[in-house]
Amino acid sequence: RLSRHICPAVPAPEPRSACGAFNSPIRCRCDRSEQRERHHGGIVANACNAVPTHTACDYDWRGVHNDLEKNVYAGAYGWDHSAYWAISELKAGVDLSEWYKTRTEAEFYLPEFKELADHPETQSCWHRIATFDPMGMTARPPTIAACKAKLDLPELKDLKPDGKIVLDSLEIVTSKCAVNYAWNLPLLSQRLKLTEKDLRQALHKYSRDDRLLDPAVRTFIPAVGGATIYTFGDARMLRDPRTETVVRVHDECIGSDVFGSDICSCRPYLIFALRQAVECAQRGGVGIVVYFRKEGRSLGEVVKFRVYNARTNQEGGDRPETYFHHTEAIAGIRDARFQVMMPDVLNWMGLRRIDLLCSMSNEKYQAIVGAGIQVMQRVDLPEDYVKASMRVELDAKIASGYHSDKIETEKVASELMQLSAIRRQCGRLYDLAKQGQLDFFTVHEEQLSVAVDATEKCLRGRFPHLRVPPHSRLRHFDEHRISAMMGSWACDQTEKARRMVDLVTVSVLLDAGAGSSWRYIQENGATARSSEGLAAATLDLFSDGFFSTDPALKTRVNSLALKGISEEALSRGLQVSRSNPLVGVAGRVAVLRSLGQALEDHPEFFGRELPRPGNMVDYLLGHTKAGEVSLDELWKVCALGLYSIWPLHPNGVMRGDVWKHSRLQSDEPSAGLVPFHKLTQWLTYSLIDVLDRTVGLRVTGTAALTCLAEYRNGGLLIDTGVLSLKDPTWLQQEVNVGTELAVEWRALTVVLIDRLAGELRRRLGLTEAELPLAAVLEGGTWHAGRQVAATRRQDGTPPIRIRLTGDVF
Repeated sequence: RLSRHICPAVPAPEPRSACGAFNSPIRCRCDRSEQRERHHGGIVANACNAVPTHTACDYDWRGVHNDLEKNVYAGAYGWDHSAYWAISELKAGVDLSEWYKTRTEAEFYLPEFKELADHPETQSCWHRIATFDPMGMTARPPTIAACKAKLDLPELKDLKPDGKIVLDSLEIVTSKCAVNYAWNLPLLSQRLKLTEKDLRQALHKYSRDDRLLDPAVRTFIPAVGGATIYTFGDARMLRDPRTETVVRVHDECIGSDVFGSDICSCRPYLIFALRQAVECAQRGGVGIVVYFRKEGRSLGEVVKFRVYNARTNQEGGDRPETYFHHTEAIAGIRDARFQVMMPDVLNWMGLRRIDLLCSMSNEKYQAIVGAGIQVMQRVDLPEDYVKASMRVELDAKIASGYHSDKIETEKVASELMQLSAIRRQCGRLYDLAKQGQLDFFTVHEEQLSVAVDATEKCLRGRFPHLRVPPHSRLRHFDEHRISAMMGSWACDQTEKARRMVDLVTVSVLLDAGAGSSWRYIQENGATARSSEGLAAATLDLFSDGFFSTDPALKTRVNSLALKGISEEALSRGLQVSRSNPLVGVAGRVAVLRSLGQALEDHPEFFGRELPRPGNMVDYLLGHTKAGEVSLDELWKVCALGLYSIWPLHPNGVMRGDVWKHSRLQSDEPSAGLVPFHKLTQWLTYSLIDVLDRTVGLRVTGTAALTCLAEYRNGGLLIDTGVLSLKDPTWLQQEVNVGTELAVEWRALTVVLIDRLAGELRRRLGLTEAELPLAAVLEGGTWHAGRQVAATRRQDGTPPIRIRLTGDVF
């Protein structure tokens, strides 16, 4: 089948760089040798070097550009419109072939595309381009043009205006770039795994252009539609390796894309991808949607409609198992799109990493990574975008090998919320690391003692008597102020416990990373940053009644107040400004609002008349035995009662701090998912401390909790050499929390901090009961990670930059 010409598997995979090539992401070269790339277990040939020959590397994009300007090419300038141009030329008496070589004084080149194309780093990967002239924007005749536009899409009217990407009119600002093809026949034949002679003869059969049989003519303008690149955000930012990117490569489907036909999911996926691209641009990144003119898998609408008729009128009706059969029976082939040609437009933009790829197609995915572009995370079309009439198409594609995140949501979510699932899934990745089978990290067991040294030094310096309190949000508050506040409350201990639970809950949920620039100035003039700054800020907000609707009882949290919190009000309370930016404010607001709803949805935990976090104290006291309560009961409150506060992933399936890793995938629905539940565990650790302090309630079974998989504990392991990146250039980039790089880092952190804790206890002569994991985190690893980072980097930031959204870290 013509769709099955992705480069075949080959032996001896080599390590990848951050851009997916075999050398630095800063400069990609064609080394004229057969290179190979392994990505996520599948080995694919590097597209630019597939079966290379001296001739193909000699005739590169410069040759195509020069031959176009010299009129040395087969085909007709005009592509799929050339017949219309011919008639128009005759009627007008104008030689259009010469006319289009001229440029007018009014000619304008869109700066963001022109400057991107002129950048040397962009051009460093143009050797891969086989399907068009990358200098076509300024060429004579032109083959590329770009302009600004505004999109008015009814499905995206709910996007929040920002005045830059989404206007107050709810129109979306985009830059679009049209690309017409000029095929490099020597290089393209290699990419398609064909001889150049066979390719020329095949094209000659369908074009009747005798110039294709002349070996001296090496460029061909095919009579096909080109592609249009829609960008959101400034495309020039792609030169900054820290820029977040979202990409969708979309093949034309006029019936669905334009007219809304519901037999396929093309428009829903296009709209979903546009939403992701726009939101990425609003976060400061670049969203890219490339629209290819490949109607009906390049088989055309006549074939497509014949297939539709066969599918819908067959005995038994339309069904997935016969979906591809009818296409092959009518067209003779399943697909004629040749996805290995598709990534040229991405290479033209110098794209080296895609943070989020909106595509279920494995052929598109393999073509992209085969072209030297790293794909960090893929996302499927969410179920709520899919109508019943679209299910046949999607189910057939998934059965044929398309990527899918579809799982039995409730069952799998329940499994992954168990604390035991964290160590189990992290342990599986650790086992792969020991075998050298992870894509990003290597474990150096012999360096663990260095991390233990740093932790022991930190612990002894802070707690020389070795009596270490547990890791808890209470450690970040001013102790004198907390004691004074609790002493001022004219209520019993149970109500004091409720109020402290109220405070700690909102404070923990706001403690999801502050960024390196934000700081909080307290009433006494002291400046606090990071977690301590957020703690001071939330204590002030709590004291001022920000989380309460009752002015007579300010130091309380209730659902109604939480649901009414605005981004503007929280920003003021946290002293956020242009000169004092806090990352992820919108994400924090969303979590607090969702918390308000969750409190009302679970009266069994949080009360009916006045839903508040503190009412969990009554639930837990009702499940005590001899002054103790099981961790299972507390975890039920935090994990089940607050489950809905965590945002859904873009695929609409998974929720919260649970991420995919392709190395773990199997037939089991949850096998490829790795849970961490960092903030939920941080809340649990903190509540254990509050309950003990206020009402003397001891929580049993706390050994089930893991270390908090975040950048201080994980940073300690990188900075002390226990973990190393296979490609250190990732240290200069910024990645999303859902990428497999971040998943590996966090999973290895969970396992290795357990091992570090065991060695630390042995050195100190303490038992696990005397130095539980909560004390190891508080006394050592978290603070040691911060201290070591300060010695490694001037600003004390973690070794790997994770984009903060306000709802994970």
